[in-house]
Amino acid sequence: CWEHWVAHFQAKGYPCLAPDWPGRSQPIEVLRKKPPDPQLGQLTLSRVLDHFADVIQSLGEKPIIIGHSMGGLVVQLLLQRNLAAAGIAIDSAPPMGVFTVKWSFLKSNWPHITPFAPQGHPIEMTFERFQYTFVNTLPLAEQRAAYERYVVPESRRVPRKSLTAKIDF
Repeated sequence: CWEHWVAHFQAKGYPCLAPDWPGRSQPIEVLRKKPPDPQLGQLTLSRVLDHFADVIQSLGEKPIIIGHSMGGLVVQLLLQRNLAAAGIAIDSAPPMGVFTVKWSFLKSNWPHITPFAPQGHPIEMTFERFQYTFVNTLPLAEQRAAYERYVVPESRRVPRKSLTAKIDF
């Protein structure tokens, strides 16, 4: 979903890359197949962090890293590892110990973080929840296009562990 930002910054002369999350290197049609890949249910926040740390360490210099939502939390955790020159966390997911019962947070995140669903089962965001959470200011046709282009099943373990477990470095 960073494709337009990569093009924007590259046009301004900045080298950019937007590496995939672990398990996200296949075409969207493959990622969205039913049922989702069971390996996805095993993906953890620690594995995501290690993946991006490996990508960053393969570069010639420390980058500026940008992330949104769970990616914003990943940015903060990678900065704690001293892997980047700077970071931008956009509407970051909360870290361990920071939890809100604000209705907008619960409505957007409860299906992913609920303790009442097996954490090893991947989850795919419904179109209605995607509308509420991400694209509520867009016309309906653009909402649907964004949903079809970007929404794929996700691991429940990643957001659950961000709220409940200390991430060791």
